[in-house]
Amino acid sequence: MQFFGKKELRIIQLFEDHMVAVENTVKSFIDLLKELENDPESIIKTVEAVRRNESDADMKRRKMETEMYLGAFLPNFRGDLLGIAESIDVVANKAESTADMIELQNIDIPKAMLPKLVTLAEKSLDTYISVKNAASAMFKDMEVANTYIQTTEGLEHESDQVEKELVRELFRNPDIELAHKMQLEKLVKKTADIADQAENVSDRLQIVIFKRRI
Repeated sequence: MQFFGKKELRIIQLFEDHMVAVENTVKSFIDLLKELENDPESIIKTVEAVRRNESDADMKRRKMETEMYLGAFLPNFRGDLLGIAESIDVVANKAESTADMIELQNIDIPKAMLPKLVTLAEKSLDTYISVKNAASAMFKDMEVANTYIQTTEGLEHESDQVEKELVRELFRNPDIELAHKMQLEKLVKKTADIADQAENVSDRLQIVIFKRRI
């Protein structure tokens, strides 16, 4: 267990708030996919929810960065923590850009494909929540953080498997034109990129943990 001063505790809380905002962005993206199964006409409303959550995540990250430069943490760890926060923020960016793709391109997603696409997005969320837990644990117990990092890697692998299944099924469907298949494949890969980015965050966390053990 580590002990921190008031400035550090304030930054840790802002860091946690930012991670929650990123989680909310991914959750709202999943809500969008589920809404498409029921009411495609509501897409604008649900995409706007994704955008609002991503903007909230950006705002919280900038607030954390501003306050951190007032002197919290040693310079080396300050840089590491900022790098982790920026990497976490990319998770929200990827969720938003995938939602934008659905809305701006007016993608026609086959109904038979939607349930597994939702599953892929939920796997991405699980992967992010695991790395979020690792980042939180970094301030308390690095062994616990390391355990969550290992879990993150396993969940990202599960996401990869769902991605491959989706792409395989897509290109074996004779009823979808090739151009449409290419568009849908890009959508699948962008959804899977959310989990990939969560794993990238876990790689950064692993390096920070190694550095703090030395």
